[in-house]
Amino acid sequence: MDIRKTIRSLLFIFVIVSLGVLIYKEFSSKSESNATDIKATRSNEIAVSDKSAPATDSKLSEKVTPKEKMPLPLSDPATKSKSAKVIAYYFHGNFRCSTCQTIETYSQEAIEQYFAKELNSRTLEFKPINVEEAENRHYVQDYQLFSKSLVISLVKQGKEVTWKNLADVWKHVRDKDRFFQYVKEEVEKFLKET
Repeated sequence: MDIRKTIRSLLFIFVIVSLGVLIYKEFSSKSESNATDIKATRSNEIAVSDKSAPATDSKLSEKVTPKEKMPLPLSDPATKSKSAKVIAYYFHGNFRCSTCQTIETYSQEAIEQYFAKELNSRTLEFKPINVEEAENRHYVQDYQLFSKSLVISLVKQGKEVTWKNLADVWKHVRDKDRFFQYVKEEVEKFLKET
């Protein structure tokens, strides 16, 4: 029993250190002197995500600063008819411990169980995203991520209005019912705004 706790603790420390290194590398490579390079990189990321992902992913990547706002590409007719929607992002990296996988599974199950109608009408979307992939690294800065996270985002008229990192998923991961209730309550708050 003690060896399992030790191994878990070591794995947890490894994950935290790995994320710290990732965040350090992400932020240390960016400075005020290369601000134009960042803008060019963001434009390239937007172009890549437009080709490989739905328009909603590119909307959030355009949120970097007010001076970088660009017209949003809305190629999906369903998106044009919707003025607001909620996106539940599960952010993860390449290394995925069993707890992280449980959080993703519980998050998706809770959303599917309580919000099937909203998922079908695309008022709500669930999107797992690997932040270690080059086109997704901006999310670390956009949402101040420091660990695997479930983030709920409200998008109105093609622009993100507000978002919340549901940090208590880590606290409730050992209690599936409480986890589901927590996700349900938080998603409902955002859906009321659509």
